Amino acid sequence: MNKKIILPFITAIFILCSWPVSSFAAELIYIPLPIEDQETVIASHSPMVNYLASKLGVPIKIRYEKEYQQILQLFKEGKADIVQLGPLPYATLKKEYPQALPLAIINEADGKPDYTCALVTAFDGPQSVAEIQPPLALPQALSTCGDFSAKLLLGHKPGFEQWEYKYLGNHSQVALAVIRGELKAGVMKTSVAKKYQNLALRVLQETQPVPGLVMVGNGATLNPEQIKQLGQLLVDADAQTTTNWIVGHDGFSAVAVQDFDLFFHSLQSGY
Repeated sequence: MNKKIILPFITAIFILCSWPVSSFAAELIYIPLPIEDQETVIASHSPMVNYLASKLGVPIKIRYEKEYQQILQLFKEGKADIVQLGPLPYATLKKEYPQALPLAIINEADGKPDYTCALVTAFDGPQSVAEIQPPLALPQALSTCGDFSAKLLLGHKPGFEQWEYKYLGNHSQVALAVIRGELKAGVMKTSVAKKYQNLALRVLQETQPVPGLVMVGNGATLNPEQIKQLGQLLVDADAQTTTNWIVGHDGFSAVAVQDFDLFFHSLQSGY
């Protein structure tokens, strides 16, 4: 074969082999938090995901998973490229898997990049924190509004370390269980609790503000340019772009790993 043909051929093969594999990914996988039921979660995340896919030029599939632990495991196995996590699950993941890179924080309805967790009861249930007794309804153990916030809100009560928890899967299930009287109290995201106030759900107490839900990119499956582009696309999404979105409707804020130091320190001490 002519040397003039062989050299460009070899060069082309070298370039293809050295190019990041993720650049040729036919599809990216995004896993949102199981805050509500599958149909609602997928519908609420679709506008944001479609926007990112169109800008990146790569299809993005939404995968629904019920358990936080399964979401983290899939991410560590390279089977998820982007995930949405609360601050505690993110800190837990980052501690075990340094390739978990924060892209942006999802702003709350008030436009702020933080939120609170609430201790809730029914209107005919306990009227004060002092009256709260176990068992306590929680979304999931790894939820920021799970064991972590329960301790912040009730850790002062005698014998709290031995309290029984009922993990119900998501925040809406916590609200409904308390409203129906199946459990006398629970901990859940305050913004979700407020959606159920017209169904006689009462917020007794809230935690201090914690960083909002965070979009996380997988540094093992996405190349550095994709990571940078995803974060920039989210932070730069203006009100006109997000007007018909549900998740991300109120925009995104820039994020840094240091924003989660409270949780890193808590994990080190066993919170």
